[in-house]
Amino acid sequence: MGKIYNHLCYEDRVKIELLHSQGKSIRSVAKVLRRSPNTISYELKHLKVSGEYLAKKASVKAYQKRYYAQTTSNRIDRSKALRAYVDDKLDLAWSPGEIAGSTGLPTSPVDAVSKRTIYRYVRLYALQHKLYFRGKPKRRKAMYHRSLLGERKWIEERILLDEPGHWELDFIVSSYSKAVLLVAVDTLSKKTRIELLADRRKKTVAKGLKRLFAGLEVKTILTDNDIAFKHWSYFESLLGAPFYFCHPYHSWEKGLVENTNKWIRHFVPKKTDLQTVTNKKIVQILTYLNDRPRQILEYKTANQVYLDRLTINA
Repeated sequence: MGKIYNHLCYEDRVKIELLHSQGKSIRSVAKVLRRSPNTISYELKHLKVSGEYLAKKASVKAYQKRYYAQTTSNRIDRSKALRAYVDDKLDLAWSPGEIAGSTGLPTSPVDAVSKRTIYRYVRLYALQHKLYFRGKPKRRKAMYHRSLLGERKWIEERILLDEPGHWELDFIVSSYSKAVLLVAVDTLSKKTRIELLADRRKKTVAKGLKRLFAGLEVKTILTDNDIAFKHWSYFESLLGAPFYFCHPYHSWEKGLVENTNKWIRHFVPKKTDLQTVTNKKIVQILTYLNDRPRQILEYKTANQVYLDRLTINA
C-alpha cells in the first residue's frame, strides 16, 4: 500500500512557526509533526512572506498556490477561443472524446486538446450536468454553476489581520431531523460559538447568525458552498461583514472549524437527533472548548486570548 499524503493544516503551520522561531532544525520539526523533512523545508523556503514564516500568511499563500495551479494549468481556461468552442460543443451534447477528436482536425478553429484536459475542465467548473451518456441525457449534481464564480468572494481574496473577528462558519447536520448546529470559530483566539437551529431556511439562519455573533467582533466570515448560504449577500448586510467561500470540495480550506466539529462530535455523536440537544449540553461543549488551556494558545484559554486581543486592539 502506497503512502497517503495530506496537506499541512493551519495548526501544523502554527507548530512550524513556533518551533522554527525557537531555532529548531528542520529534521526535529519534521519529527514532531511526523512529516518528511522535505515538506518542512519546502514550507520554510517557499511560503515565507517578506523573509518571515508566519502560519497565517503561509496558509493563505499555500491556498493561492494550489488554486492557481488548478486553474492556470488548464489549457482551456487560458484560451478564450478554446473555452468558447468547448462550451458550445458541450451544449450540443458532444462528449469530451468527440470534442477532443474534432479539435485535432485540420479544419478545426482551435488548437488540439486532449479528452483528459476537457474532463478536468468539466470538473473544475462543475459542468457535469452537461455530459450525456449512452444517448440519454443524465444530469449530474453540481455544487454550483460557473455563473456564480464571478459573484462570490473566494478564500484567496480574504485578508486575515492579527486581530479577533475573522470567523470560520459551518453546520453540523443529522439525518434524523432538520435541526442543525451552527458553529463559528474565531481564527485568532479559537473562540467557539454554537447555535441550535430548527432548520436551514433563510429566516432561521438569519436569526441564528444574529444570536451567534451578538456582542462579538465580526470582520470577515469564511464558509463553504452549503445551499443555506445562497443568501450570503443578505447575511452580509445583516452582520455588516463580508462572506468568503471555500472552493467546492475543498473543506480543508476551513480546517479550523472542521477540526472543532470533530471535538463537538465527542459530545454529540453522529447518530444523535440534533433536535434533542439541550442548552445545557451546548454550554458544556462551549465550556470545554473555550475555557481549557490549549497548547496552540501557549496554554491560555480561547476566551482569555479573545478578550486580551480585543483590549490590545481597542
